[in-house]
Amino acid sequence: MKLPHARRRAALLGAALLGAASISGAGAAYAVNGPVATDPALAFSVQLSLGDTAKGCSGVLVNRWWVATAKSCFGTVTAGAPPLATTATIGRLDLTTSGGHVRTVDKIVPHPERDLVLARLADAALGATTVKIGTTPPATGDTLVAAGYGRTAGTWVPDALHTGDFTVTAVGAATLDIAAVGESTLCKGDAGGPVLRRAAAGYELVGLHHASYQGGCLKETETRRDAVETRVDDLASWFAANAPIPNALQVSVTDTRIGVLAGDYSTRVKEGGLSAGWTVLEPNAKEIVVAADRIGVLTHDGVAWVKEGATTANFVRAEVNVKQLALSGNRIGVVTNDGVAKVKEGGLSAGWINEHSNVQQVAVTDNRVGVLTTAGVAKVKEGGLSADWIDQLTGVRQLALSGTRIGVVTTAGGARVKDGGLSALWTPQAAAGVASLVLNDDRVGVLTTAKVAQVKEGALTNDFVNEEWNVRHLSVSGSRVGVVMVDGPAKVKHGGLSAAWTTVW
Repeated sequence: MKLPHARRRAALLGAALLGAASISGAGAAYAVNGPVATDPALAFSVQLSLGDTAKGCSGVLVNRWWVATAKSCFGTVTAGAPPLATTATIGRLDLTTSGGHVRTVDKIVPHPERDLVLARLADAALGATTVKIGTTPPATGDTLVAAGYGRTAGTWVPDALHTGDFTVTAVGAATLDIAAVGESTLCKGDAGGPVLRRAAAGYELVGLHHASYQGGCLKETETRRDAVETRVDDLASWFAANAPIPNALQVSVTDTRIGVLAGDYSTRVKEGGLSAGWTVLEPNAKEIVVAADRIGVLTHDGVAWVKEGATTANFVRAEVNVKQLALSGNRIGVVTNDGVAKVKEGGLSAGWINEHSNVQQVAVTDNRVGVLTTAGVAKVKEGGLSADWIDQLTGVRQLALSGTRIGVVTTAGGARVKDGGLSALWTPQAAAGVASLVLNDDRVGVLTTAKVAQVKEGALTNDFVNEEWNVRHLSVSGSRVGVVMVDGPAKVKHGGLSAAWTTVW
């Protein structure tokens, strides 16, 4: 017997929440009980693993920094760090493959009224497919497609995205009621997954999975397959206000110049005071490097561009197939995509010297070259480009050079710096908790895993000064400190370590 609309809606809202399905010893919860998804246009789909017990939910990528999913996945939440360590696997329709992106979640923003939360990725999912959010509600009788990584009729922990069709039976102010077409159903682990309108230009997001009777799901005795979705088609302003792309991603400072990699991957540089005007550089960038009178930009397609002299000088295409770029006043270093460190000395058109293979990072000064091998060995040479390598330390994950100083971050998260010859002794800077290290002149800067920017100047045994908190990126020069905040602004101070900050971008 068909229930009257009001009674039927109350029954649906009493259906089981789809929240994070807890999998005991079986890994993450992965799908809608329907066909395995093969349409690459669904690559905006996200599988979320929460906590040490590998609870799972589904979600959708709304821009390269933010995932939308169900608030109920996280329990009772407030804005800030997620209550459970959360990993997002993005764009991987088949979870047994290596495609797409895997990112940690560092912040959540819950909707005040609906079963909806935005989860910010610690690093952008560059090049990933994002969903278009619909701006009109579906109508009763419309057929929508649902997707998710939850349980199916026969598999507790599937390894692929599944889809199924549903018909809209009612449209409420904040929710949609849907009924299964055929054998489709929503199961544990599908919470937060998308329900989509098929449009001429592709899929449009109209809702997220909220609750379901779970009929047909493995180990469920219920036969009903109706479900409730959280509407999102009327939340354009909320998404715009709460899912921002950061203003800046990276800052690079010298005593007279500031370079910024903006959140839209454009680059720019200014020369002179902190309030000087910007010169726009290259778009589609992944890295900017400013050193002496040189400016370098590495684009996402692997092209290293370098200019010297005026900020308005023309760029020279220094190399292609590049994954990392380093500069000094008279040297350019790159690591190619196949792990070869190459360095040139002199003018921008000088020839390259292959310095080392199996390299993950290169660092250069006017008199030194350093490489970090894929085996975690830091090596440095001094003098000409054909000088011999001197092993500095093993178990290293980052290398920095400046003048007569060499710095490393170990795989255990410690930081060490030496000053003088290549055989000088190390001075510990931090025993653990270091994410990255920068050197310039007599300054040492560390960015901790807690996102605190600390800088010292003078002797290596001096104390660090906490410069700023909630920092994404840190750069130092002899008279400047630059930071990019996790929430986006780039700030620089000039002078002593206690100088005031100026927001530059």
